[in-house]
Amino acid sequence: MPKKQSTAAQRAREAARQGGKYTQALRTADGPALSDPGPDDAYGGHEFEYESSTDLFRCTECRVYEVAARADGMIKPCTGLIGYRGDTARVYLLLTENPDLPFSHVGFLATKVSSTGIGQAPRFSWRDGKLLVESAPSVVAELARQVELIATTVEDRQVPVVASVEHLTAEAGLAVLAKNYAAYVAEYGEDA
Repeated sequence: MPKKQSTAAQRAREAARQGGKYTQALRTADGPALSDPGPDDAYGGHEFEYESSTDLFRCTECRVYEVAARADGMIKPCTGLIGYRGDTARVYLLLTENPDLPFSHVGFLATKVSSTGIGQAPRFSWRDGKLLVESAPSVVAELARQVELIATTVEDRQVPVVASVEHLTAEAGLAVLAKNYAAYVAEYGEDA
């Protein structure tokens, strides 16, 4: 006899089959207490998405399957991107966009950071020409080096996309995210 799923889990599974995010649908169904993703939530910081080839849910960051993460009853915390080498500590880089660029390259920059596999831009990370990116202490120096090399072509010459890279502690990075979120709510008058 198969294990009975809760109504919320059934709806989340159906949302995932239709292309939505399983974890986000389940968090929304569980109510506001779980709507803030983070390492202390009921999902251990994982971002599970439905994988149709296996009919299982897999974390988009650490690539572990949900059934494996819950093997002992308690969910194992997400270690983050594969490139973080299992390091669960977080640090941040505050990237200042080059003011010499004719327009904002934030999307380009965030994509380049993500493609390194050792950093990512969390929600509400962009504000006033600065992009906050998350990494792990063991690889943040390499991420900073790679970010400083990102350039774009402006009038037939290569121009760096960032003017400066500032290293921040976890607390300082989270404070920047909180400030950016508050500015978002103040500007748009609603929660994201």
